[in-house]
Amino acid sequence: MTDDVAHLVLEDNRLQTLALSIAEGAGALAGPGGLGGATGGGGGPGSMPSYVRVIEIFEGSGRLDRAVEGLAANDDLLRRGLDGHGLTRPELAVLLATAKLALQDSIEHAGLGDDPALKPDLHAAFPAAMREHFAQAIDDHRLRGQIVATKLANRIVNRLGVLHPFELAEEEGAAMGDIAAMFVVAERLFDLPSLWADIESRPMPEAARIALFDEVAVATRSQIADLLRVSAPGTMPGAVLARLAKGITHLDGQTKALLLEEASAQSDRIAAQLETAGAPHDLAIKVVRLFELDGAVGLADLGERLALDEAVLTRAFTHLGQALGLDWAQANAARITPSDPWERLLIAGLARDFQQLRLEFLARCGAKDPQGAVDTWLASNATRVAQFKAVIDRARHAAVPNAAMLAQIASQARVLLGR
Repeated sequence: MTDDVAHLVLEDNRLQTLALSIAEGAGALAGPGGLGGATGGGGGPGSMPSYVRVIEIFEGSGRLDRAVEGLAANDDLLRRGLDGHGLTRPELAVLLATAKLALQDSIEHAGLGDDPALKPDLHAAFPAAMREHFAQAIDDHRLRGQIVATKLANRIVNRLGVLHPFELAEEEGAAMGDIAAMFVVAERLFDLPSLWADIESRPMPEAARIALFDEVAVATRSQIADLLRVSAPGTMPGAVLARLAKGITHLDGQTKALLLEEASAQSDRIAAQLETAGAPHDLAIKVVRLFELDGAVGLADLGERLALDEAVLTRAFTHLGQALGLDWAQANAARITPSDPWERLLIAGLARDFQQLRLEFLARCGAKDPQGAVDTWLASNATRVAQFKAVIDRARHAAVPNAAMLAQIASQARVLLGR
């Protein structure tokens, strides 16, 4: 089994090195991310405020000593970002390692190793010959929780980077263990391992490969945010998969037919950017599919709760978004690059709220004919809807949409849809 053990070790080393390269170059080509409103997780100058915040989190938890690790003070790092310089590769390596250790502890304490859905992670830590002959012994391993935590923490940081998990914790007020659990759900629901393998193996310029990985991370972050919103704290991945898998699969088969103008335009923009960078057309389409499925989690959850067809709900959801202009607002939230961590929190919340407001509206309707309920509501509130659309039209003609503008739109939408 010597060669198998060597392969397991070297594969983790390879992925960690890839993660550092993605962190160095991410966001440089494809820019702000998908329909969910998150931005790329690169280590460039624009990400410096986010890295400063993560360093503060690590310091506050006692995991990082800035002097020992040779990291500069906040003011120096922020000044470096303004001068157009990002973190160096050694600095990123320190944060990568610290992030993995923090996640590993959280996953252990959350007890994810006991969930049958994570048995493949446990077995993947052992050579094939051992898995074949000693499967039960592996299942009963006294360090099962620690082994799963190590494997999962490595994969989360290698695939999402340092920033996304810890930013999600602040944006959603979620525990790191829950973020790890929903990462597992997202990778299973959307078959991310196959996509990552495809990106790694295809011939293309390395800048395009990094852009693809970055966009997948952005889209995955949005899906995890939605999963956190429809799952109670402490819910194991297996329970969420059992509840949502059927609905997601149903929606995945009808995505193109359900997309309306604004969402389609945003998908086309992302695909065009990736192809311009040198990504193969079919791979760009696969990555864009993740953005097109933004919102599918909430709709699958609502369909399961109301015992309604997810596609029927989606038509009502998109119709309401198009009629009010919320699709435009959500797409523009995705394009804003936050200037500091507080603005990032605001923008991320707005991007999810433009979805959540519609989901809550449909949940209140509770009708067997959600499309009809939307049409009836639009007709009976025609005057107020016209006033709201005037605000949207005014925002559309602004030179540069900003967070304050979208926050005001979200506030008015909340009042309007609550009537």
